[in-house]
Amino acid sequence: MKITSLAAAGMLALSACGTTTAGSTTGGSESSSSSSPSASASASTSTSTSASPSAATSQGAGTSSGAYTAAAWALPISDAGDKLGNLKGDSFSVDIYQVATDVASKDSMFVDKETKENLLKKGAPVVYLNYVVTNTSSADIPLSHSLVTPSAKYTDWKYLGGMPSDSSSDGYKKHGLSSSGTKLKEKAPFVLKPGESFNIAENFAYTAGKETEIKATLTPQDAAGDLDHDKKETADTTVTLK
Repeated sequence: MKITSLAAAGMLALSACGTTTAGSTTGGSESSSSSSPSASASASTSTSTSASPSAATSQGAGTSSGAYTAAAWALPISDAGDKLGNLKGDSFSVDIYQVATDVASKDSMFVDKETKENLLKKGAPVVYLNYVVTNTSSADIPLSHSLVTPSAKYTDWKYLGGMPSDSSSDGYKKHGLSSSGTKLKEKAPFVLKPGESFNIAENFAYTAGKETEIKATLTPQDAAGDLDHDKKETADTTVTLK
């Protein structure tokens, strides 16, 4: 995942579509809410939240956890924050952590097509999720630069495309996270051996208590360096933000 992937998608004005329906749950949330908040895409309607990271953010951030074995090419793994749940594919799993809340450093490029309202204004709350991806199979998994890139979307998100995020790298550094997942100068294929893990993070407009669908896709790289779509795996789950 690149830092600007969601921001770039926002260059196109978003058009309203039907309410997003969560896919089948494969992991499950460790916390639940009794009801979904009403559908709303504007960041200005988000529940107010503290701009400081959660107390757990500084505990182990940027260090490998004893629960995971980092791949040689991967950045140190952090399991800081609240574990919201996990999802499982045929050969991989993803543990989902809510690490911190903060505020957007600038206006996003996501705009409501009808109201022309920016969907994530400077100073609006954002949340950082960290995903720890583990090879649960007995075989090596060669990955391209696409790695396994989980992405989140509120179950009532009514716009085409992803959700608005803060494209600045400063927030990731502040909270001991990375949106790339790999060390600098590492080259593909990124071989994820059995039992090995890597972590990758994202941020997006935050509303506390919101039901959120997490989807992940794994497409391994073949011997020629191309994506092997015949071995593509997808998995999803629904969690509830703290």
